[in-house]
Amino acid sequence: MLRGSVLLVALLFSAPIIWQAMIDHTVGVDTAIVRFLVAIPVAAVLLALIRAAAAKRTSDSHGADE
Repeated sequence: MLRGSVLLVALLFSAPIIWQAMIDHTVGVDTAIVRFLVAIPVAAVLLALIRAAAAKRTSDSHGADE
């Protein structure tokens, strides 16, 4: 399942190449699309790691209070 945050982070990762493809015309649009598609799973993994670390941290702090 794709979240909006994953797509946003992937867009931020690939923003320079999208700029080069759409504005500067120094690279092809197909290259920008491929790099964006590669950035999606990378962003998903990174955000999943952040979510897991945050969930672990909150579960650890709840265990200390009891």
